[in-house]
Amino acid sequence: MVRRPDIPLRTSLLPPFRNYKYDKLKIVHQAHKSKTNELVLSLEDDDRLLLKEDSTLKAAGIANETEIAFFREEDYKNYKANPISSW
Repeated sequence: MVRRPDIPLRTSLLPPFRNYKYDKLKIVHQAHKSKTNELVLSLEDDDRLLLKEDSTLKAAGIANETEIAFFREEDYKNYKANPISSW
């Protein structure tokens, strides 16, 4: 995912979206299907739920009321290797 250079300058965006380099999207839940009990993000079905960079939302099966997580791939891989949540 290419990061646009104007994003940090957009005052209409909240600071986390301006300053953090998110690069992955994953389907968390699709309407009318069962939800997982994961507190953070499901670690399964990456091949089916991680959106491909060259795919459109429609081609990925994103419809109304689909929940999507937006995150850094490096952080996700680190969490997946050691899935411990601390609050």
